[in-house]
Amino acid sequence: MVQHILIAHDLSPEADLALRRAAQLARQTGARLSLLHVLDEHGDELQARSYLQTRLQEVACSELKPWIRRGRAVEEILTQATGLEADLLVLGQHHRQSPQGFAGTTLERILLGCPIPLLLAIAPVQPYSQALAAVDYSRCASRALQTTWQLLPPAARLTALNIHEVAEIHCPDAGELAMQQELFGQLIEDLGDELDDNGAVLSSILRYGERSNCLDSAIAEFKPQLLALGSHSRGEMSSALLGSLTRQYLDQPPCDILIAR
Repeated sequence: MVQHILIAHDLSPEADLALRRAAQLARQTGARLSLLHVLDEHGDELQARSYLQTRLQEVACSELKPWIRRGRAVEEILTQATGLEADLLVLGQHHRQSPQGFAGTTLERILLGCPIPLLLAIAPVQPYSQALAAVDYSRCASRALQTTWQLLPPAARLTALNIHEVAEIHCPDAGELAMQQELFGQLIEDLGDELDDNGAVLSSILRYGERSNCLDSAIAEFKPQLLALGSHSRGEMSSALLGSLTRQYLDQPPCDILIAR
């Protein structure tokens, strides 16, 4: 269960938005909330602490005291995520002025080493009502779905999407498609048995075609506020379903994105 949410704040407007999401989720789930800021060698601790206390007051969390650390942001965030025994790390979107885009940013390096699910929060803060989880047969994809489920309020819907990848000019063999549907149905049934009854609704769909087109189509159809993806434990994105698409969606996120390993 998500019992402790850690928000890493870099004093940017994007991080302010992520803090609002983290506070909303903490209230909804009853989880404990911690806020971390990492100073560089020239950072002013008093100024940072004052800024963060003001932001905490705005989200009705004035009783919290920010964790202020000095050092390299990636190393400190990963260290504190482990040391504070957090269950979910929340970050704001990378800064658009970066000429590198997502590649090489602090966000990517945190993602590749993060031991817990990571939520990239970019959207206006309302409780999630629609979520989409791209599910293959990997443990990380299952964990992404399970974590997403814990972040949903009653009556929200989580759609599990499995993509049977074939060239779109070819129609898949009916027997092969039926077997894929049976296997996926069994996976979702098994996962559903492990989910708490929180009042949300779990459904599943199987699509066939090219990965990018299928996922784009599902996002356009379901209009999720939260997209769940998996990544491999060695830091490489899951090639079984998403491959390089994960980086594409993180660079240009259509909604909040949750990544689990």
